[in-house]
Amino acid sequence: MFARTQKQVMIALAQEGAATWAKLLDAQDASLPEFHQAIAAQQAQGLLTIERSLVSITEAGRAAVASYMQAPLLQLNCDRCQTKGYWIDERDTRLERLERLLTGRPGPNFDYDQGAITPADSLVRTAFMEERGDLHGSAILLIGDFDLMSIAMAMTGHPERIVVLDIDQRVIAFVNETARREGFPIEAYPFDVRHPIPEHLHKQFDLFLCDPVETLPGIRLYLSRGCQGLRGAGSAAYVGLTTLEASRRKWFDIQGILYEMGFALTDIRRKFSGYPDHDEAPQDTTYNYPILEQMGAENIGHRWYTSAFLRAEAVREPTVSITGSVELGPELYVDDEAWATPR
Repeated sequence: MFARTQKQVMIALAQEGAATWAKLLDAQDASLPEFHQAIAAQQAQGLLTIERSLVSITEAGRAAVASYMQAPLLQLNCDRCQTKGYWIDERDTRLERLERLLTGRPGPNFDYDQGAITPADSLVRTAFMEERGDLHGSAILLIGDFDLMSIAMAMTGHPERIVVLDIDQRVIAFVNETARREGFPIEAYPFDVRHPIPEHLHKQFDLFLCDPVETLPGIRLYLSRGCQGLRGAGSAAYVGLTTLEASRRKWFDIQGILYEMGFALTDIRRKFSGYPDHDEAPQDTTYNYPILEQMGAENIGHRWYTSAFLRAEAVREPTVSITGSVELGPELYVDDEAWATPR
């Protein structure tokens, strides 16, 4: 993994000459600590330099790239859809409507590690779920909904019922008011993931969706709460997950949790959702971000924080890993890989 990450970085720099660390993240798929380790090692070898968050290749670096890149890159990625496989015309009235519906949405509360994907990415996610046959006539449970995916899905007219459980009262109020005004089949209730979902919601849903915190205790907890709501075999789970704050080892452990619970992974859409809250250095200096401390907070200006979108399907009656309440403090949000999580 380490050698591959170094190659990914150097090949990208050989094409560009120089790039901000934020843009360079697009070229590789290691976690943030692993990315920093690779960059630091290559800097020590004289293969690249870093100044004011700008990473530049040296002549020694170009010579190193030439030793293992014997032919031009294929470069067949689709620029129009940004490799997502879905593209929204700028005149699309559905995106205009969703943006209008989301006007006045709550801003992020970093105590809850909140950040929202763009309305366009919400619509793209919804299109993917629609294509997989999971929206029509379905009952859907969201464990947390700062992205307001409930509104994007309801806007299609396909779901029969959508229930949102979220700890933020502002989100609850915004979702319920929008549902009332638009006639959407959404219900939103306050909920702390450290406790089980209400009993009357057990086994009531065809799928659940969550963008969990990316600590293993947190992910196990989010998946368990979602599983409590599923009807049984054939139900689906949709999960947003990064490689930036989740290493290969963590992905392996997450796959193990899904396997234990009775799920098979059916789809992974890489870099499917972007978080604009990370595009620039945060103005609120009461929080610390390890990635900014290590790589610098200047010249970011790029949509570098992205997540994959995973779909898993229950092949048997789901086994809920955690059924009762748990006591979790900061370890719910932060571990050694959480370099983009506010502290």
